[in-house]
Amino acid sequence: MMRKKNKRCVLILPYFGQFNNYFPLFLKSCEANPTYTWMIFTDNEFKYACPENVHVIKTTLDEIRKIANEKFGFKIVLESAYKLCDYKPAYGFLFEKYIKDFDYWGHCDCDLIFGNLEKNVTPLLNEDYDKLFAAGHLTIYKNTYENNRRFMKSYKGRVLYKEAFTTDKIFVFDEDCNSHDNVHSIFREDGARIYEKDLSMNPSVFSAKFIRAFYDVSKHDFVNEMYKKARYYWNNGNVLRIEWNGSELVKTEFAYIHLQMRKMRVKVSVQDACFEILPDRFVEQELPKNRSELHLLTIGWPYLYWIDNYKKRVIRKWKQIVRKTI
Repeated sequence: MMRKKNKRCVLILPYFGQFNNYFPLFLKSCEANPTYTWMIFTDNEFKYACPENVHVIKTTLDEIRKIANEKFGFKIVLESAYKLCDYKPAYGFLFEKYIKDFDYWGHCDCDLIFGNLEKNVTPLLNEDYDKLFAAGHLTIYKNTYENNRRFMKSYKGRVLYKEAFTTDKIFVFDEDCNSHDNVHSIFREDGARIYEKDLSMNPSVFSAKFIRAFYDVSKHDFVNEMYKKARYYWNNGNVLRIEWNGSELVKTEFAYIHLQMRKMRVKVSVQDACFEILPDRFVEQELPKNRSELHLLTIGWPYLYWIDNYKKRVIRKWKQIVRKTI
């Protein structure tokens, strides 16, 4: 039964299949944010140690498809779990019976490690925004009847959600990028109060090194930050970037780090209070106290990112060949 606390914001995560190998670290970062609640809808056996603020609802993709068909009143396309990314803006409508007691709801991915949300996000919730953030990996909405149905409004004569939910192609309805009409376009045109500044460390998927791809409010798209020779850490609930500016260590804090499309080796324990986040692994490491401990010479050391990607492409190609011969 849902506990009678943490009613400020709930983050919804439907996930079907096996979680990634660092999912326990995701849960650890959730636990470090006790004023937030997570609801995970899954068919996974879920043998993980689950924090009090993470609630698991056992379901299937078929059941979610059935709910969506009934609530939308037309036949949707949802053949694979990957297609769920287009349905993220509708979670407040589809799962409204689960979230009715919360002020805000949001959706998130599980390839994240959260930082201090109480410090970085909660002050924004107090500003009464209708929508926070423009990326699909973490977006938060004010939980009202009208706001949870705003995604259904027409945009330039188009009913975008129907277009998105009746095609098997990825519509990218959930995030603002590549000048593509999406839910963010609808909220902007409708005059909703939106907080758009990107508070995440989102490494580019086109670089082995950590080059931050951030949402540029002026361009309504993602652009790459200049590469910073820095190290990244999760330390007692905080996601930090630490660099040397020529005279001292400089710390930058992020709401979370998004490790999209990265195979990560786990060389840490969930009991560790601090660990370093490298481009292809998590390792035990304390925060550096000086320039020497930052080990500048080995920042940007060769990693296995491109080898991992090459292996994925080979496996994907092989599966395509096998399917064609069956």
